[in-house]
Amino acid sequence: MPSIKFTTKLHAEPEAIEVLDGEPSDSEEKQSNNRFSIDFDGLGKVLVQQELDAQNNGQDEAEGLGYNEIRKKNCYAFSTISANHAKSQRIILYSPSFGSTFQAACFSELNLVETDLPSIFSEESEHLWWMDVQNPSETELRLLCSAFRIHPLTVEDILNREIQEKIEDFTHYYFASFRSYRVEDTTPDKTYTPYTIYMVVFPTGTLSFCFDDSEHANHVLQRIELLKHYVIINSDWIFYAFVDDIVDSFNPSINQIEKQVNKIEDQVYTTREDDKQAFIHQIEEVRRSSSALLRLLGGKNNVLSGFEKHHCIGKLEDEPSDEETHPGNGLRLYINDVMDHVTTMLANLHHFESLLARSQNNYLAGLSIDRMRGSQRVNRFIHVMAVISMILTAMTIICALFSTNVNANVPLYANNTPAWYIIVGAEIAVSLALFWLARRLKWC
Repeated sequence: MPSIKFTTKLHAEPEAIEVLDGEPSDSEEKQSNNRFSIDFDGLGKVLVQQELDAQNNGQDEAEGLGYNEIRKKNCYAFSTISANHAKSQRIILYSPSFGSTFQAACFSELNLVETDLPSIFSEESEHLWWMDVQNPSETELRLLCSAFRIHPLTVEDILNREIQEKIEDFTHYYFASFRSYRVEDTTPDKTYTPYTIYMVVFPTGTLSFCFDDSEHANHVLQRIELLKHYVIINSDWIFYAFVDDIVDSFNPSINQIEKQVNKIEDQVYTTREDDKQAFIHQIEEVRRSSSALLRLLGGKNNVLSGFEKHHCIGKLEDEPSDEETHPGNGLRLYINDVMDHVTTMLANLHHFESLLARSQNNYLAGLSIDRMRGSQRVNRFIHVMAVISMILTAMTIICALFSTNVNANVPLYANNTPAWYIIVGAEIAVSLALFWLARRLKWC
């Protein structure tokens, strides 16, 4: 049977096919492959045309639950957030070359014109742009991805809200997804609800998406305004700022867990009898929080180490730089700093987990000792009662001798007999003998 070969090109950008009269040269083909262009006409449909917002308002309600919503609801088991969630300033557009930072609740409020788009989203390496969109609708997301020539695999991951943390390298950009969380205090028990931030990093700009009410974009924008005169702000630095802010957001929760662990260690041997059930519930709640943070932090170092291996390899001075075609170079120092933070947090959480496990074991051991002491006291009481009942049973037989005519040694009787003294003395002697025997046999 003849062999059949299947040739597959992974992560290849879809390009238009042109029919040429002659074969292109190697230099022209290389230049065509490395050229990245933005579809400003498609981008204008999102940023300029105001009827898109009115179109999106009724589209999701008319379509109902589509395949993606059903898949997320049934397979991923997390609640879907409405794309039209009302939130002020859900769009951030940063472009220092344009001399302004735009913030709006919808694209129509950006008040942009089509002539501004080439200057904002410049393809030159010295210009920078960054757009962050929270709770985008499917129409907005597809139009943006189409305008920026984003690969269908990346679009699928964002639309399906892929929960796996990863970094994928494409021809003109790299795609990163990192998980963060928000603290839910509405219930008596504090819970951590995770969500994912998606970043598409180009050589001259960055796109970021989030389907939750996240504050990371505002923190990154504040950090840019604070450090723009001291560091070189580029698309890779914005990616680092996002990742670093996500990692730093774990610090308050970890510090809170540390305080709770120290408090639990002090209360292990001083908890009152009435607080035992509440104390055990407190230990379980802190352990649940620690496990949740461990699960969220566990995969970040693997992703960052893989990114460092493929994107942050040092080059010799005589080698040509390829920062434009392969974004991500020059991040080794920043990525190592983030990895150190993640490693430290993981070590602290593992240490807290071991302390909580030891405190819980010590507390449960103390409860077992108290229960054993209580059972010993009950057993001792039962033994004493058994000995007393045995003595009383033996004396009953002797007391039956009083059924005969025995004169008691009391003033009411004139004639006293020694039988009374014999019976009473026998009762005392038998009681003492039985008590000594019970003590000898350790019955009481």
